Amino acid sequence: MPSSGTESAAPELRPRAPLPGWYADPKLWRRNTAIAFAAMFAIAVPVFMHSAKIEQHHQAPVRPIPSQRWCKNFPPAAADRIGGAA
Repeated sequence: MPSSGTESAAPELRPRAPLPGWYADPKLWRRNTAIAFAAMFAIAVPVFMHSAKIEQHHQAPVRPIPSQRWCKNFPPAAADRIGGAA
Protein backbone atom coordinates (compact mmCIF):
# COMPACT_ATOMS: atom_id res chain seq x y z
CA MET A 1 0.00 0.00 0.00
CA PRO A 2 1.51 3.41 -0.92
CA SER A 3 2.28 5.88 1.85
CA SER A 4 0.38 9.16 1.85
CA GLY A 5 3.37 11.07 3.30
CA THR A 6 1.47 12.27 6.34
CA GLU A 7 2.76 9.50 8.53
CA SER A 8 5.96 10.25 10.39
CA ALA A 9 8.70 7.83 11.23
CA ALA A 10 8.82 6.53 14.78
CA PRO A 11 10.80 8.89 17.03
CA GLU A 12 14.09 7.71 18.46
CA LEU A 13 13.83 6.46 22.00
CA ARG A 14 17.31 7.65 22.97
CA PRO A 15 18.82 11.09 22.29
CA ARG A 16 21.86 11.14 20.06
CA ALA A 17 25.13 11.43 21.94
CA PRO A 18 28.69 12.22 20.92
CA LEU A 19 30.75 9.14 20.25
CA PRO A 20 32.46 8.82 23.66
CA GLY A 21 29.21 9.45 25.50
CA TRP A 22 27.61 12.28 27.40
CA TYR A 23 30.34 12.60 30.00
CA ALA A 24 33.50 12.28 27.97
CA ASP A 25 36.75 11.94 29.88
CA PRO A 26 39.46 11.89 27.24
CA LYS A 27 42.84 10.45 28.07
CA LEU A 28 45.51 12.94 29.09
CA TRP A 29 43.08 15.84 29.38
CA ARG A 30 45.20 17.48 32.08
CA ARG A 31 48.30 17.35 29.89
CA ASN A 32 46.39 18.68 26.89
CA THR A 33 44.97 21.53 28.97
CA ALA A 34 48.42 22.41 30.30
CA ILE A 35 49.82 22.42 26.75
CA ALA A 36 47.00 24.70 25.58
CA PHE A 37 47.57 27.17 28.43
CA ALA A 38 51.34 27.12 27.84
CA ALA A 39 50.79 27.85 24.14
CA MET A 40 48.44 30.75 24.93
CA PHE A 41 50.94 32.15 27.45
CA ALA A 42 53.81 31.77 24.97
CA ILE A 43 51.85 33.78 22.41
CA ALA A 44 50.41 36.38 24.80
CA VAL A 45 53.69 37.44 26.45
CA PRO A 46 55.50 38.58 23.26
CA VAL A 47 52.32 40.27 22.01
CA PHE A 48 51.99 42.16 25.32
CA MET A 49 55.66 43.17 25.32
CA HIS A 50 55.49 44.44 21.73
CA SER A 51 52.26 46.30 22.43
CA ALA A 52 53.77 48.00 25.49
CA LYS A 53 56.85 48.95 23.47
CA ILE A 54 54.94 50.67 20.65
CA GLU A 55 52.16 52.26 22.74
CA GLN A 56 52.19 56.04 22.48
CA HIS A 57 50.14 58.75 24.13
CA HIS A 58 50.50 62.27 22.82
CA GLN A 59 48.60 63.84 25.69
CA ALA A 60 48.70 63.03 29.36
CA PRO A 61 45.51 61.13 30.35
CA VAL A 62 42.97 62.84 32.57
CA ARG A 63 43.10 60.05 35.16
CA PRO A 64 45.54 57.18 35.73
CA ILE A 65 45.22 54.21 33.41
CA PRO A 66 46.79 50.77 33.99
CA SER A 67 49.18 50.85 31.05
CA GLN A 68 51.01 53.80 32.61
CA ARG A 69 52.72 51.30 34.90
CA TRP A 70 54.52 49.43 32.12
CA CYS A 71 54.52 51.80 29.16
CA LYS A 72 57.57 54.03 28.82
CA ASN A 73 56.10 56.37 26.21
CA PHE A 74 53.86 58.50 28.44
CA PRO A 75 54.35 62.23 28.86
CA PRO A 76 56.31 62.97 32.08
CA ALA A 77 53.37 64.69 33.81
CA ALA A 78 51.28 61.53 33.52
CA ALA A 79 53.90 59.33 35.17
CA ASP A 80 54.17 61.67 38.14
CA ARG A 81 50.45 61.37 38.87
CA ILE A 82 50.57 57.61 39.41
CA GLY A 83 53.84 57.57 41.32
CA GLY A 84 55.85 56.07 38.49
CA ALA A 85 59.49 56.77 37.92
CA ALA A 86 59.79 58.03 34.37
